[in-house]
Amino acid sequence: MSVKLIYSDRFLEYEETGHPESSQRLKVIEEFLKKKDNLFEFISPVPCDEKDLLLAHTESLVKKVRENDFYDPDTPNIPNIYYYAKLSSGAAIQAARFALKGEIAFSLGRPPGHHAGKNTLGGFCYLNNMAVAVKKVLLETKIKIAVLDIDGHHGNGTEEILKGEPGVIYVSLHQSPGFPGTGNVSFENCYNFPVLPGASAKNYMDKFYSALDIIKNFSPDLLGVSVGFDAHRYDPLLNLNLEDRHYYQIGKELAALNQNIFILLEGGYNVKTIGNTCYCFINGLTK
Repeated sequence: MSVKLIYSDRFLEYEETGHPESSQRLKVIEEFLKKKDNLFEFISPVPCDEKDLLLAHTESLVKKVRENDFYDPDTPNIPNIYYYAKLSSGAAIQAARFALKGEIAFSLGRPPGHHAGKNTLGGFCYLNNMAVAVKKVLLETKIKIAVLDIDGHHGNGTEEILKGEPGVIYVSLHQSPGFPGTGNVSFENCYNFPVLPGASAKNYMDKFYSALDIIKNFSPDLLGVSVGFDAHRYDPLLNLNLEDRHYYQIGKELAALNQNIFILLEGGYNVKTIGNTCYCFINGLTK
């Protein structure tokens, strides 16, 4: 099965010198996957509307991003970042719509989104791509949606926006202790699986299978996956121990769920490994 890749060179246009969330990380993925072009169809994204952003965020936050009226030490105030954030959220919506038609879709968008809350930005994230996509789908259809977050950091923003949302569950595996310091307990429709720094890949995978059981029992109509490759053993920002073969296995297990599935890129900061790691994950999905 081929995979729809939602991607634009415009995602490469902005940069903050020395920042780990660099255009190079995405460029490496794009170049690596283009070498495997028989497996992928590249689709150009369209920016979402501001009204779509307001499904997940307050007018105050959207205005701050639009007007570049904010300061966060980890989240640079970059000219025209509102456009790039809208493009990334639009790509997420497109990916979800492809998934609803039974196709596997992966949004290679930046900036990432899972740390952006209803009224807060941070952690390299301005607006929450996953939450916007989920809210948009819920506006248009009444279905059950599961969100699986396998970025190495807890998606505190996605959890905040989706907690208590009828017909939705949020499931996260992440290093703890670690940024942003949340995700240590489960509550309502949010299920958290913290993993200790330095834990073995087996420990992580055991928790991954427990997370899958929750998703299976929920039996969603649509599965959104926030994937970060920063749980990789060579990622510079965390201390987890997954290897490429584990990402392949994760992809394979997700495919075995036989769900409509879309994927959004979140973190992953080792530009030497991220291309092959991403390919292994997608290759697992398609086997």
